[in-house]
Amino acid sequence: MAGIPGIGSGIDIKSIVDVLVNSERAPKTNQLDRLEKETVTRISAVGTLAGALNTFKTAVDSLNKSSLFEARTASTSNGGVLKATASSTAPAGSYNVQVQQLATSSKVALQSVAGGSTATFNSGTLEISAGSTSISVEVTAANNTLAGMRDAINEAGKNSGISASIITDDSGSRLVLSSTKTGQGNDLSVVVSQDGVTTGDNLLTTQAFAPTADPDNVGAFLKPDSTTGAGGVIAQAKSAKLTIDGLQVERSSNRIDDALEGVTLDLVAAQNSTELADGKTISLNVGVDKGSVKSSLQKFVDAYNALISTTSQLTAFVPVDGSTPVTGPLFGDTSVRSLLSGMRNELVSAPGQTSGIQALAQLGIATGKDGKLSLDDTKLTTALDNNFEQVGAYLAGDKGLMGRLSSFTSGYVATDGVLKQRNDALQVTKQDVDKQRKALNERIESLEKRLYSQYNAMDSLVGQLKRTSESLGGMLANLPGFVKKD
Repeated sequence: MAGIPGIGSGIDIKSIVDVLVNSERAPKTNQLDRLEKETVTRISAVGTLAGALNTFKTAVDSLNKSSLFEARTASTSNGGVLKATASSTAPAGSYNVQVQQLATSSKVALQSVAGGSTATFNSGTLEISAGSTSISVEVTAANNTLAGMRDAINEAGKNSGISASIITDDSGSRLVLSSTKTGQGNDLSVVVSQDGVTTGDNLLTTQAFAPTADPDNVGAFLKPDSTTGAGGVIAQAKSAKLTIDGLQVERSSNRIDDALEGVTLDLVAAQNSTELADGKTISLNVGVDKGSVKSSLQKFVDAYNALISTTSQLTAFVPVDGSTPVTGPLFGDTSVRSLLSGMRNELVSAPGQTSGIQALAQLGIATGKDGKLSLDDTKLTTALDNNFEQVGAYLAGDKGLMGRLSSFTSGYVATDGVLKQRNDALQVTKQDVDKQRKALNERIESLEKRLYSQYNAMDSLVGQLKRTSESLGGMLANLPGFVKKD
């Protein structure tokens, strides 16, 4: 938009002032824009580097744990029958296991009665036991029905693993008691006493129960009778039975943690009679956890390579024919050079190692021409098979490779580390740019006011001179003998 001419001089003062102000503002503005863009880019670059380095340090720290090399694995040849887990105290070894019987809990049916769930009983007390566990249930006028006793038993036994339900068969309705307590000798029994306070349709003593041996089946108890209504054992409490390398083991639970040092066995099912008769066993193998070590080493290699790729991009130098080279935001940065140099020094050094594993190459980890690492699984497997403890000694601990790398990288990513200091310095630069912009705006505003003041004064002076000239011209024109030429 064209400026407004000066009143006195006719000069476009605004345009002149704008040109002078812009010529003063532009160089400094361009300088600050370049500095701000460069600073913001470098702040982002430092953040990217910190992220890659933190990922690398996480991979390093996961390998710098003695527990990783103390972990044990336990596997079986038939997980449908036997499962196992091992702690760090478990010695490596192989075992042959035969699962003969699972531990089971007791389930019994009491004497049936007519009348269904509303059948009533005399009042009194039920003492229900499963081995050393027992509960006492008071039967009163408030709960002396079959359903009421069921509910009272469930309430009293909720913390003891004893529960009740009602089943109606051909003989009538009856209470069925269940226990969660496994193992030989933990069969349910019921002792009853009547108090004569409340009378029902049935004697409470009909609900007394004790397992009775079956004369036709040695080692078993009589089962409930749906014809006579007699109570009986539905499921007998039994202990788990197994052999480990031919040695007999019997426990009350299907989880066994005291038969093999550091190993917990979980029995899932018993082998069938044919397998037991044929002497078929399940293989149990306990060994070091090589898989976790392999996985952690692969993550280390991947994180290192990602870090190398990141630093290469951030410090790149790409020549351009006939033009200025394209460079990364951290090109020539001494911190990056120091970081890479320090890490490479740690990778090739083995302080205190005079035997065993002394280099990453012995683990199948090699450095390529691009500076990245590669992992040979075959070589790593061989090293873990033959020198597992030495691999742990080489990698973990303060003097181990990962311990040294962790300590070194901490100097960069710590809250007061090199990268934090670099970021803080760049943030100060960015804040200084903001201050300089503010100062520039104030200076330009002052310059603009001064220029307008000067040009307006000039315009006023020119106007006065013009008016004086016109006045003198008029006076001269009115003098006698003055001839005005057209």
